[in-house]
Amino acid sequence: MKPLLVSALMVVCGSAALADFEICNETGNEAFASIGYKDGEEWVSEGWWTLQPGECAIPIVGDLKNRYYYIRAESKTGNWTGDYSFCYINDVFTIRGDENCTARGYKTGGFFEVDTGNSLDWTQNLTD
Repeated sequence: MKPLLVSALMVVCGSAALADFEICNETGNEAFASIGYKDGEEWVSEGWWTLQPGECAIPIVGDLKNRYYYIRAESKTGNWTGDYSFCYINDVFTIRGDENCTARGYKTGGFFEVDTGNSLDWTQNLTD
């Protein structure tokens, strides 16, 4: 009976779904992605993840805590931006706060809103 119980536990534990926010590049060009989100009472923006065609990156690991996330991505052939402003720079960054970006030495740019519908995990595809 013990081997059966151990096998059953391995199946249950081994099949647990991983919950993350994933960004996938479904274009034919290299893309660079960044993300904005609420962390407690503070806004955070982070970037950049380099995504080759067909590749994905996971900027948020684990169960999603927010309904809304914000993405800004760029490539040689186009950009994915929106109406929500966050601070960013051209180098790798993690920036806390979304106000006074220029005064703090950052750029301000538009990010587009992603409504996850309170899902625990999400994949956002970048497409042409």
